Amino acid sequence: MSGTQPTFETPNITVGVEEDKRDPIVAQWNIAMLAVIFSFATFGNCLVLFTLLRRRKHNALMHTFMIHLCLADLVVSFFQVLPQLVWDITDRFRGPDVLCRGVRYLQVVGMYASSYMIVAMTFDRHQAICRPMMTFKKGSARWNIPVSLAWLASAIFSLPQGFIFSRIEVHPGVFDCWATFIEPWGLKAYVTWITLAVFILPALFIATCQVLIFREIHNSINMGPGHSPRPRRKAKLINTRNGARSQSDTGVSSAMAKTVRMTLVIVLVYVVCWAPFFIAQLWNVWNQESAAGSSAIKVLMILASLNSCTNPWIYTIFSSSVSKDVKEILCFACRPRQRKNSLPEDSCFTGSTTVPKECLY
Repeated sequence: MSGTQPTFETPNITVGVEEDKRDPIVAQWNIAMLAVIFSFATFGNCLVLFTLLRRRKHNALMHTFMIHLCLADLVVSFFQVLPQLVWDITDRFRGPDVLCRGVRYLQVVGMYASSYMIVAMTFDRHQAICRPMMTFKKGSARWNIPVSLAWLASAIFSLPQGFIFSRIEVHPGVFDCWATFIEPWGLKAYVTWITLAVFILPALFIATCQVLIFREIHNSINMGPGHSPRPRRKAKLINTRNGARSQSDTGVSSAMAKTVRMTLVIVLVYVVCWAPFFIAQLWNVWNQESAAGSSAIKVLMILASLNSCTNPWIYTIFSSSVSKDVKEILCFACRPRQRKNSLPEDSCFTGSTTVPKECLY
């Protein structure tokens, strides 16, 4: 067994070669950026989560998925971004062995959960469009299985963290939370598995679902209402009879099409944020002669962490009901700062689609 200092910085899933000499300027910039990301990720996800929980009796199915995605992103914020921020400030892990193992475990739970919740959302859209009759039979409880599996898989796949990482003495009298791997293949196997389980396999599954969704929509449009498959027409009649939003001639409602677009945007942002980080990590362990320095890895880790900031705002943009509630909350917070000549206090709560300028600050 061989101990190695963390440089695989999946918010402190760090493993690899000896760390570059600490640059004070780079460290200060990392601390500042991580503090900003932590603040925005916590604020955005808490705001949207509060909005969804407050109106949970009226939530659509997609709202339920977003509740769990917000929870997953909060885990990322508090157990990936925040520990990395503290580590950058202190330069060493400060705490007992059990805390070291627990934090490392929760860091990866957040990564898995955020990724797998997007998988669950995409799978739900695939079922709703490509297999509408099965979706109708399952009813509102159909979210339980994919969401529960996402959390369960995240909890189970993260268990090795508690055995890989521990508080060890890295220099005489100096302790840190480091990983221990079997040489020579342990580190490569670890990084490759994390990349496959968190990024590559979910990305392939999501891409397959998206292709099937767009193929189904394309076929429905080309076939026209007179040639729609019989099960699709039956699902349309059943949903209308039960008061659901009626479907268009293509068999896909405007609300359903909007959620498909929203899911696609969330997926694309996830790929853009995380792909450079995972590519650099694979290159780092499989091409050690050209290994990237820890400073470069930290920059890519910060980019990856931005994903937790974007998800709640993407959902707010695509959901008119959530967007309205978020505006009302922000307007309520800005009312005490209005001047005497400003608009009335209730101006932010009118049904107008135009939000007063005072409500934007």
